Amino acid sequence: MTHDAATLGTGLQLPSVLLMWTAVLLRAPSGLRSAAQRGVLLAVATAAAAMTLDLPAVLHEAARHSDANIVAAARNVLGVLSAGAVLSFVAQVTTEVRHLKTALVLATGSIVTVLLVLDLAAEPHLWIGIPASGPPSPSLVYWLVVMNTHLGANTLCVLMCLRYGATSAHWSLTLSLRLFGLGTALVAVYWLGYIVRVTTGADWPLPWLPLLMDLHGVLRALAILVPTYSVFRRTVSDIATAWRLWPMWHDLVRAVPHVALATPRHRVWDVVWPRMPYRVLAYRRIIETRDAILALTDHGLSPQAPPSPRRRPRVEAAQGAAALAAAVKSAQDAKLRELDLTPRTPGFSSTASTDLADERAFLLRMVRAYRSVPARVGAEPSPPAES
Repeated sequence: MTHDAATLGTGLQLPSVLLMWTAVLLRAPSGLRSAAQRGVLLAVATAAAAMTLDLPAVLHEAARHSDANIVAAARNVLGVLSAGAVLSFVAQVTTEVRHLKTALVLATGSIVTVLLVLDLAAEPHLWIGIPASGPPSPSLVYWLVVMNTHLGANTLCVLMCLRYGATSAHWSLTLSLRLFGLGTALVAVYWLGYIVRVTTGADWPLPWLPLLMDLHGVLRALAILVPTYSVFRRTVSDIATAWRLWPMWHDLVRAVPHVALATPRHRVWDVVWPRMPYRVLAYRRIIETRDAILALTDHGLSPQAPPSPRRRPRVEAAQGAAALAAAVKSAQDAKLRELDLTPRTPGFSSTASTDLADERAFLLRMVRAYRSVPARVGAEPSPPAES
């Protein structure tokens, strides 16, 4: 089983690094503008850089050019910077002390300086690492500083993610904190395994450690991609709303064109080449559909609106949507035929709800019924007045 874990860890090394860099590049434009996201983005970026320097191809090239020691030193420095960024992220969330960020920068710089001094002061060595057998290089103290720095920062981060992930009201923030906290917990176990190795000489944790590091990278990448997923999901929902409402909306704005902000186009062009952001497109489609229904109250549309969908069972809401769809099609046909008007009843609303989500849900039910309802004129020409 340990052999399988080691093999899986080796196979996941490159994919996890690529996923981390992809997540960093996707989140960088918006993440760098937000102080709250800057720390976590920097933590993932520096961890990705450190893991990149640990790839077999990079180590092979470094060994060819006699730069293996420099690459290993740079990898550990980047790891410490990642730990400092994690602490900055924790401080950003948990405290408002103004000078704490400066203190963290100084502490991180001090640890990096200590590592460089320990490296230079050690006996001559060709590489920096922890072998499967034998003492670590350049020294045990060097690696204890590295490990305890990571372990302390990661433990604080896990505690913070557990605390704030359980109290957040936003599902995306909760999911992001839990994924980041789980990834951080795995890398804390990774360093704990190395502490066991250098202090007791036991080698049983070593086959599992690469897999822990790779899974940590995957989880942290997914954590910072949660906002991107949320934006993508909202965009798909907005496109679907605009697409599904288009047939009924198009018929209605033909009858009452003044409600449309722009000249109607085919719905394919609305998706492929939108004239406005998809969020605005879906919003305008809902509002214009509702306004068109309101305008058609002068043409035989029943003035009695169904109750809010929040206050009625789903079956009853569907029946109300179907009834309104039939009335709308009848009134729209009456408007196009320019039949005599019926008195307008003020205060009509398509769903009797001021909530946009309720309005969207009701209109989507209504458009399903609208496609199957035949046109039915709801108003007849008025008889001539008697003299």
